[in-house]
This record gives sequence, C-alpha cells and structure tokens, in this order.
Amino acid sequence: MPKIILVSILIIIISAVFSYAAKALVPKDVTVIDPNNPDILYTGRVDFTNPLAPRFDWPGVMVQANFTGTCCGIILEDSGSNDYNVFIDGRQMKNIKAKKGLSVYMISRSLKTGSHSLLITKRTEGYDGICSFKGLVIAKGESILPPPQRPKKKIEFIGDSITVGFGIEGPGIKCSEERKYKNNYLAYGPVASRMLDAECHIEAISGRGVVRNWAEKGKVSNDPMPSYFNRTCQNDPDLKWDFKSWVPDAVVINLGANDFSTEPKPDRDVFITGYLDLIKTVRNHYKDADIFCVLGPAQQPPFYDYMDIIFSQVNDRKVHKLTLRPVPQDELGCDWHPNVKANKKMADELVKQIKETLGW
Repeated sequence: MPKIILVSILIIIISAVFSYAAKALVPKDVTVIDPNNPDILYTGRVDFTNPLAPRFDWPGVMVQANFTGTCCGIILEDSGSNDYNVFIDGRQMKNIKAKKGLSVYMISRSLKTGSHSLLITKRTEGYDGICSFKGLVIAKGESILPPPQRPKKKIEFIGDSITVGFGIEGPGIKCSEERKYKNNYLAYGPVASRMLDAECHIEAISGRGVVRNWAEKGKVSNDPMPSYFNRTCQNDPDLKWDFKSWVPDAVVINLGANDFSTEPKPDRDVFITGYLDLIKTVRNHYKDADIFCVLGPAQQPPFYDYMDIIFSQVNDRKVHKLTLRPVPQDELGCDWHPNVKANKKMADELVKQIKETLGW
C-alpha cells in the first residue's frame, strides 16, 4: 500500500479518536460542531493536517462562527500556557485561561434566544505552546450559521514582542508576571487592521531580531525571526507554510530593536545583508505586495543609520518607510513595552501612512 494512503488512513483514525474524546467531555444538553465545519472561519496560520484538530500557536489567530441558541462553548487541547479573548455579539466575555490538556470551556449559558456571533482570539504567543481547536459547543437542536465575510484587504505583520503585544496591559514597567498582560488583540497590528477593515496574519516572537536575538552572547543568532517566517506553527520546524494559500496586499516588518538592545551588536554589513535578505524573501513569496519597513518606536542606534543604507540599496518602488514615534514613559507596560494607549497611537500612525501610500 502506498505510503501516502497509509498516512491518510492514520490521520482519519487519529481524527476519529480525537473527536470521540472531545465529545465525551461535553455536557449532555449541548452538541459539538466539528472544527472542520465549513461555517467555522479561521484567520491566521493554522495547521489543518488533522481536520478535526487544527493546530496553531502564532499570536492573534482567530476562530469565528455564527450560531443560534442560548449557550456557547469551545473545546481546546492546550499546552496550558495560553490565554484567549472571547467576544459574543461584539461584547467581550471573560478571558479563557487554558488548562493543560483537553478541556471544554463553556462561555455562556444565558444568551438570548436567536442568532449570535462568536470570536476567539489568541492573546498569547508561540512561546506559550501549540493549541488544538476541537470544536464549537452549542445547545442541542440549534444550528451553526454562515460565517462572517472575510475582509477583502490583507495585511501581514512580521515582528518581535511589540508586535506580539507583550506586556501591553501591564500596570507599568514592573509587572508581577507576563502571561496575563499579553494581549495581541490590542497590539498596533490588529488594531490598525480593524481600522482598515483588513484581515491580518501575525508572525511575531518576543526577543527575536533580524540577525541577533535579545541578550544573546554573540553578534549573530542561529535562529533570528526570519528563520521562522516559513513555518505554519512557530513550534514545528517541519511544517512549512503554503505561501500561496494566503497572499497579503501589504506586509509590515517591525524588527531591529532586539538586534541592538544589548552588546555585542551585529556588524553593520551583517545587519544590512540580513534585512535586505528578509525583504527579498518577502518579495519572492509576494510579488505584488507593498512592504512597509518600520522605523521606531523602540530601535536603538545604529539602527537608523543602517536603515538609511538599506533604503539606498533597495530598488523596489513597493518598499516603503513607515515611521512610528518613540513611546513616552507614561505609556509603557511591562518591561518597557508600549501599553494599550501607546499601541492605539501606533496604529493611528500606521493607518495614516498606509492610507497615504496605498490610497486605502
């Protein structure tokens, strides 16, 4: 029997086992809508190798559905380190703080009769582990409805902790922990995307740079942010993303802060070559996308001088500068990261410049 057929059979068997285990956990007065239902809408990089257990770990991945009935919940198998925003009919509900393993999370049992919308967004980042979405839970006898329309515009963000939304909800620079203060939904990228009515994908990892990661001993790192760009999931190096499956109109690169945040800083030519290579990689995958290279809000010298050289060498009319002003200290969250107010200002600046450049 050919290997591909054996693999397919194995996936079917595993999917059936996962589905049975998930459904065995749900209360008797509800029913499970399988995750491969065409009326469930996913946004972001998601691995559908197992159609009954789609996996994801990048920040900001979204699951959306419309349904009828008075109750709603979801089934997740999680690392135990992730948190999720939950919105029903546009109203934010209590966040889901995931437990380790397979669990049913009932969001509400007191909805009004009729139709409702559900939005789940991943607050946390890839460092916090992979999640498998195992299904939507609604009341028995009720129905899932056609999903919301996808926005026509598409934006992709490549970045570090600022793009993640690290520490964004922190009370100040010093925070008691990091998990509860991450919230990608309020980071400048998703906020700007909603302002532009655009769908967004986010590949961002805290502490990563163009060629050197935060506080590493050498001038270059083995695994800076560009080395993760081709992954469907940050934590699975063997699972490659299909770049033809989702093609953005614009790509925003916001990297460089970690490269120069501590000594030893990368050599000029190494950083310039690394950044130019990243632009080339993005261009090779997206022939027509406009690429915005962010200057600010937290880069350190000699980043700006090096970027001047980079722009002098870029021969691509669709590569643009995008400037974000420095963040004042009273708008900083955990570990000197921009807070919610600062991210809203960053989003305003980004939207203004993209509109002026692209006419959106």
